[in-house]
This record gives sequence, structure tokens and C-alpha cells, in this order.
Amino acid sequence: MLTDTHCHLQDAKLSETKDVLSRALQAGVERVISPMTELWSWDEVRGLIETNEPVYALVGIHPEELEEVGPLSLEMKRMEEILKHPKVVGVGEMGLDFYYDKEKKSKKKQLEFFRAQMELAVNLGVPVAIHMREAETEMREALAGLKKMPAGQFHCFAGSEEFLKEILEMGFYVSFCGNVTYKGAENLRNLVKKVPLERLLLETDSPYLSPEPLRGTVNEPANVKIIAEFIANLRGESFEKVAQQTQQNTNYVYFP
Repeated sequence: MLTDTHCHLQDAKLSETKDVLSRALQAGVERVISPMTELWSWDEVRGLIETNEPVYALVGIHPEELEEVGPLSLEMKRMEEILKHPKVVGVGEMGLDFYYDKEKKSKKKQLEFFRAQMELAVNLGVPVAIHMREAETEMREALAGLKKMPAGQFHCFAGSEEFLKEILEMGFYVSFCGNVTYKGAENLRNLVKKVPLERLLLETDSPYLSPEPLRGTVNEPANVKIIAEFIANLRGESFEKVAQQTQQNTNYVYFP
């Protein structure tokens, strides 16, 4: 069986939840973890996890959502309350992203919210799901400034081989999305080969980044099987081995 560790199930493109989950189960996906990117969607996410047995959630504030947030202390208090729900299994999706903000005008605020969410995870003993895009230098500096590191996952990894080595040494797990199957993604495929199987997780980032041959369609958690099969073939390992070990890894990170 498989787990999609990163699927935005609350997205409107996946609104037919029962059908989406039925197709996932048919593909061998027994659990789906749905990260939040802001806190105002909590009521909707709570409804998803309370009415669908295979669905769990993460609570976090994405760097692209910081224009709409309240005071840092208040947002962290709200996150702490949400984390009391038994099916909210960590902090995420959060991190650093300067893809659109080329001049890095939001750098200070991004760093403040990232550090606060990391510290909250440490204090509560829960894992994190980290987003990083065009921010490797800043992420390296932010991690170096933390007194203690939480367990967790760098999702949809697209950093350098050097940074990959660094975060693996810190104890983080790593996952890749359907874009690893794209013709021009040789760099990602090289990185997949560098990750020990004992540190690999599976994800789709649905409804985005559908794998080949479904590129351009709405991605779904069922497609995590396609990604797992592709990664297994790429690494020269059996699908069964990849499925079993990544499931064990997921249990260790999110369901201890």
C-alpha cells in the first residue's frame, strides 16, 4: 500500500472527494495527507479529515500566503490549537519561496514565519513539511539558525545535490512529484538516485504536476502509484521494495 504525503485535497479541482479517494484506493493508496497553506481553510479541511477515514492534514502557512496573515503570535496560537486535532499530523506546508519575489522584499517576513513554524513543531514534537523554491541560500541560513531541528520532509525537492546532502545529514526525508517524469527533468532524476531509500517519501502535490503520460491533466493521489513505479524503475529497484520502504518511512515521520 502507498501514502500520498502531499495532496491539496481541499483544492476545488479535487472537489469530488469521494470519487478521488475511491480511485486512490483502487490504485493502492491507503492514506492521503492534505497540507494547509493558510489557516482560513481549517473548517473545510476539518470536514475532509472527519468525514474521510484515509485523509489526514497538516497545518501551515505557505510563504506565498503571508500578505493575508495576522500577527505572528496570533497565527502560531491558532496553529497550536488546530494541531490538537488527532488527525492533524504535523506543520505544513510552509517554507521559503522567492520565485515571484525576485527582489526578496518579503524575505524578513518569510524568515520570521518559517522559523516560528519550525519552532512550534519542535515544541510540540510534530514533523514538518517544507516548501523551498528559489531560496536555497536563505533556507540554509535559516536552518543553521535553529537550536533544534524537527523531524520532517522537504517536499517536491528541486535544490542542489549539495543541499540535498546537507538536509539528509540533518535527518530530513525527501519527496519528489510528477515533474520527475518530465523530459527536461534530468536534474531531478539524478537527485532521486542520490536519496537513500530509507529517506524517501512519495507525493503527488495534487492537483498540480501530474506525471507523464498524464501531464496537463488534474493530478490526483491515485497517481502516486505512477510516480512510485517510475522512481523504482529509475533506481533499479522493485516497485514492491519502494512501496514497502516508503510506507515504513511515512509511518516513522507522520504516524509514529
